[in-house]
Amino acid sequence: MTNVLAPIAEKLGGTLIDMRFVKPIDEVAILEAAKTHDLMVCAEEGMLMGGACSAVLEVLADHGVLKPVMRFGLPDDFVEQGTQAELMESLGLTSEAIEAKVVQRLQAL
Repeated sequence: MTNVLAPIAEKLGGTLIDMRFVKPIDEVAILEAAKTHDLMVCAEEGMLMGGACSAVLEVLADHGVLKPVMRFGLPDDFVEQGTQAELMESLGLTSEAIEAKVVQRLQAL
């Protein structure tokens, strides 16, 4: 998802943390990002439940950090068959779809 989020982070002045591996999780980077940003966005190509975004939320909770977090990933449901591009489009995981939702959320903060 780095390729999807990189242009959004650059455009909106965000920080991109590449979580190629969930474990061991980079708690320092997550906590530093939480200190310097009003909103955290986590996106993954895997299931949201029990995935990388859940690990980010656990780090924040373990350190008593209250921060708005937007999560993007696969639902806990069966996903239609198709190409990766078709699936990302149908699930709202394209750069354009994520950016629109993030901008809307930032305006609401």
